[in-house]
Amino acid sequence: RNLEEKRKLVQLREKIQEKFGDRANKPFKYKTSNSRRMETWGIRLPFAYKEINNGVKRIFKQVAWSDKPDEFIPQSYHTRERDEVDRSRDPLHFKAAYKLLSASDIPAILCSFHLEYLYRSLNSRSKHAAMGLKNADAFCLHCTAVATTSHMLNECVMAQMIRRVLRNFFVHKKWNDRLLVNETYLSYLWWDPKVLEYSMYKAIWLVWTETRKHAHQCDFLPRINQFGPLQFAAKTAMAFRKAAKIAYKCRHQTAIKLCNFAQTQA
Repeated sequence: RNLEEKRKLVQLREKIQEKFGDRANKPFKYKTSNSRRMETWGIRLPFAYKEINNGVKRIFKQVAWSDKPDEFIPQSYHTRERDEVDRSRDPLHFKAAYKLLSASDIPAILCSFHLEYLYRSLNSRSKHAAMGLKNADAFCLHCTAVATTSHMLNECVMAQMIRRVLRNFFVHKKWNDRLLVNETYLSYLWWDPKVLEYSMYKAIWLVWTETRKHAHQCDFLPRINQFGPLQFAAKTAMAFRKAAKIAYKCRHQTAIKLCNFAQTQA
């Protein structure tokens, strides 16, 4: 199997070299506009990540999202289905969770964190134990569950405290749609135009992602004892304070109101 993968990588490298190597000094022709700038392929290639990525997928005979957006289903959805991880039964909902990853006013670190969560590549104690790291423990320090990424971000104590604040805020704003209190929805927070307007959804997503990122960081803090109620409350309040800084910077009023509401709840 390793030899077969190596052979594929060698062929891929040769094809990329063959297709792009002789274009480095040739003028780049725009498909959508007539530009007078004297750019060459060698200058433009570093910015053509999307096109190269689609080309790689075609070489390996896999469908790219941009090729067939309606038919494409991310592989991470299938692995969740295989491992019986909580997810929406409709793959379209899972794909809608990628909505804000291309937004220009969302901090890149939040997009990166959410993308790793969707791809199932975030660090977790269960992954460390599976890799055989020294002193790795696959179980959560606060409960008896296996410390997977899904458990840390959706099921553990701090994750539930964050969800409680979100639910209380939805009640406070009189947003009564039942989807907003659904456990699976709060695990992925996909955009549904029938539930939230895009601007409100973006604000809620901003706070939701930042607080989850903080919960993920707290799980890897060096400690010898379990957190108590006061420690969990302090960590949760800190998560919303960090989210408030981003909300003020991005000028999302709904996000600011949510963070202020969280401080009153604390």
